[in-house]
This record gives sequence, structure tokens and C-alpha cells, in this order.
Amino acid sequence: MAFAPIDSVDLLDDKAGFHLTLFLLLSAVYVFCLAFEYISTRALGNRPLSLRLFDTASAATFLFVISIFTSMVFLARDTQNFAFSRAIYGIGLIVFARLFVAREHADLPLVIAWATRIYIVCDTIAVLYQSLAILNNWTIPGFLYGLEIVGVSGVSRFGGLVLDPNRSSIILILLMGLAYFSGSLIEESKRVARLYYVIGTLLSLLTLSRTGVVALLILASVPFVRSRHKLRILAKAFLIVALLGGAVLAYLMKTQSLSSTIDLARLALFSSNQREESTAIHFQLIEEGTELFAENPKTILLGYGWGTEYEYTGQYFGDSKYSNFHCEYVSIAVQSGILGLSCLCFLLLRPLMVSLAWGPLVLIILWSCTFYQYHGEPIWWIVIIIMNTMRLRSIGHMQSAPSHAFAFPSHPSVY
Repeated sequence: MAFAPIDSVDLLDDKAGFHLTLFLLLSAVYVFCLAFEYISTRALGNRPLSLRLFDTASAATFLFVISIFTSMVFLARDTQNFAFSRAIYGIGLIVFARLFVAREHADLPLVIAWATRIYIVCDTIAVLYQSLAILNNWTIPGFLYGLEIVGVSGVSRFGGLVLDPNRSSIILILLMGLAYFSGSLIEESKRVARLYYVIGTLLSLLTLSRTGVVALLILASVPFVRSRHKLRILAKAFLIVALLGGAVLAYLMKTQSLSSTIDLARLALFSSNQREESTAIHFQLIEEGTELFAENPKTILLGYGWGTEYEYTGQYFGDSKYSNFHCEYVSIAVQSGILGLSCLCFLLLRPLMVSLAWGPLVLIILWSCTFYQYHGEPIWWIVIIIMNTMRLRSIGHMQSAPSHAFAFPSHPSVY
């Protein structure tokens, strides 16, 4: 799970139609071992895997997989011959996430805690390496393509282990949210937990992602709306970050460089030619995708075929086969029609209807999917499956127990 967000290494050097990462290899080994465990223990009359195939969440994911397969029959075109591999990749992510959550159900709080810790540590190392690379004019090795530094208006955006800074920010926020909701009962780990939340928040801010800033504000509101104790660990972490920011601003005022810094921040985050062009392209992609989706009854029902969106967005991204609509809802609608979009919306909205305790994470996902797409992210599917198959014990769980999942839970906080 710690490797699920990482896309900095492509083991096949861009020849597979998708990035073959370490996570994909590890997940293949995991599924092989799971199959071996299932067969061997089944022979002894045991049930190693508790997987309900006919609950609503499983039915929605199954229908989503069917929509991917069905759309393949109605491909408009596939000039780069990557549609089939992308369909297999997408289905593989969904199946793995479902099996992983079912298999690790009892230990998921501990798994999430460790995975989040490991990822934040590794991402910190990656950002430090990127900083040293800038200072020393190092060339990033080709096989570590994901460590390339993205810039905007002359300011570096540090994505760490994820090539795209926006995705990097949202992934960090989702992991911290998962960790927070997983809960913990170890009092002495509060300070350690707070440190990881602070580091994760700073890493997210270094991406200069506007979508990430809003997502952070949503996550920061969690301790205030889910607990009687108004200053839980997550809230304290954001408070520490705010104090650090205030100290930096005070120093800049003292050195009389505040105005230039504000201008630079405005250019990097809000108003610059590069930002404005990016925003305009985003809206054009959404508009054109909506028109494609509504072109005729067949495309409304089944879409143009899974994995072919780059055929319709290439004019904005050159010949890149990784071009996309930069909107989860439009991307799913164009590729797999109303069938796939309905299944996705059900999976995204169901946690709000079934378990309100997951609500803030759902809001983060709904918000971030408006301006980007994440269905190629393993961690995204793991989060979706967790929220649709696992309930928090109760709202009281957030009120009676310390909520810092970076410590080691003494028993699962979910059932």
C-alpha cells in the first residue's frame, strides 16, 4: 500500500502503454500469494478470504468492470494500440483493491498507519533530493522520470514521488485522512503522529496545488466537526503549520522582501499566464468532453471505448498518449458512457449515505475529481473500496478515542 501512490519509476521505460511501477509487480506477487493461500487453506476446509460478492459495493464495482469491457466493443479508434492494455490495467486496479481490502480487513488500521508513515518518509527524501538537484544543477536520471521538477511562473513545484504535483498533493491528503479516520488508542504516540501530519501538510503545500489547498481546508475541518474535543491532533498539526507560516511572513517583513514574495506567490498560485492558460485548457477539455459524450445515444450509453481518451485530447498535449480530460467525471463518461459514470458516482456518494463518518474524505474526492482524474491511481481505488466496504464503529469512535492512526491500534477501529 505504501508503494501504491509512487509513479517515479517505469520499469519498462514507457513501452507498456502504462507505467509499470514497483507497485504493479508487488501487487501481482500479492495476488499470486493470495491465490495460493486460498487454494491451500480451502483444501483444509477454512475460509481465508471473506469477500461478499453480492453486496451493493461489489455489485457497483462489478458493473463498472463490465462497462469497461463493453465499451471496448464500441471503440471509435485506437491508433496507438494501447486501449486493451489500459483496460486490463484499470480492471486489475479495481480487482486488486477489492481483494486487498477484503484480505486485510481486520488489520487495515495498522496497515494504513504504516503505509502513510512510510510514504511520507519516502516522499520527504524525494523532495529533499529534488531541492538538492536544483541547488547543484543535478540531472535527474531517466529511469527516475517521476522525480523531474515541475515549475510554474519561475517557481518550483515539488511533487516528490509523484510526477504531477496536483496528484501528489491529493494523494498525501487522502493518506492523512485515511490515517486519521483509522484511529488509535496509544496515548504516547500523539507527538509522533502530530509530526507526521505536519510533514505531510508541508509536503502538500510545496506542490503549490490550488486543488490541494482546498482539500487541506476540508481535511482540517474534520477534528472540529467530528469530535467534542476541538483541538485534536490533526487540528494541532495545521495550527503548527500556520504558526510556521506566520514566522516566515514575519521574517520577510523584517527583511523588507514581503511584497516581492507576495507577488511571487500570487503568480505561482493564482494569476499568471501559465496558470490562466492551464485553467482555460481545463474548461475547454471539460466542454469538448461533454459534447463528445452527448453526441449520440450510443456514446451516451457506452462511451467511445475505454483507454482511448488520448485520441480526443491530443490536440492539447501533442502526441502524448497520457493526455486526458483532466476531469474524472468527463473522462469516465466519454470512455464508458452513462453506465460507467453511474457506477462511479454511486461508489463516490454511497459513503455519504451509509457512513457519515467518512464524509470529509468523500468531499475531498468529489472536489479533486472536478479538475483532475484519478482512476489510474491504485491508492485512489483502495480508498474508494475502503469507504464502501468498511464502516467506522460510530461517530463516538471519533469522540472517545485519540484519533491518530500513525500510532499502532491495539484493535481494529472498523468492522
